Amino acid sequence: MLKRLFFASFIFFFLIVLPAKAEVLDSDKDGLSDVDEMYIYHTDPQLADTDGDGYLDNQEVSKGFSSLVAGKQLKEVDSDNDGLNDAQELIVGSDLGKADTDGDGYSDGLEVDRGFDPLNSSTEKIAKKIEVDLKTQTLVYYFGDKKMDEFLISSGIPSLPTPKGQFEILKKKPIINYSGPGYYLPNTKWNLLFTYKGGLGVFVHGAYWHNNFGHPMSHGCVNVAYSNMEDLYNFSEVGTKVVIR
Repeated sequence: MLKRLFFASFIFFFLIVLPAKAEVLDSDKDGLSDVDEMYIYHTDPQLADTDGDGYLDNQEVSKGFSSLVAGKQLKEVDSDNDGLNDAQELIVGSDLGKADTDGDGYSDGLEVDRGFDPLNSSTEKIAKKIEVDLKTQTLVYYFGDKKMDEFLISSGIPSLPTPKGQFEILKKKPIINYSGPGYYLPNTKWNLLFTYKGGLGVFVHGAYWHNNFGHPMSHGCVNVAYSNMEDLYNFSEVGTKVVIR
């Protein structure tokens, strides 16, 4: 009997002194915790709709939209002007409210563009890769194992197909004037040379002359919308792996 009383007393004591599971605080009831609002998204934990556009902060970020700038996607906003858009900051884990997350004197965007981790001052480089799927007409690019972005492209038409295989970026050229039988495309921005075909360079490059991405349109190059190409160009380095399948 005494043994049972001791056991019951121990259980009662244990239940009293053991702290209850802490409740996640969401002061404005917008679906984001106060901690996440303050330290990840830099939104107002006391205001459910920080940018005043009629949508709760969590509704916006869960759909890829900024809760700081009304009507903008996260990928269209660079809150700390460090060269890495807010979507990419969230992907790599850097601070979208601090231009130099690890405090090493280099902006987060510059570190990623040069292949370094923006979260620490390590000099070890992180592998980059660009993948193009000709069947789905999509391009994905990676920083280590992190998918930085994915979007539609236009590859070569059936009579002038984009070459398949494994390549690497050979040169970066900010502006090229493309010309050939029946076309002249001057001042084309953000050109990444990855191979040669018939003595001519084959590039991943911006395209301003059409908006039919998701369908083959080119003479063998990989066309990318200007809205996506600038970030890809800055991200890519000579030697970046390119896989086309």
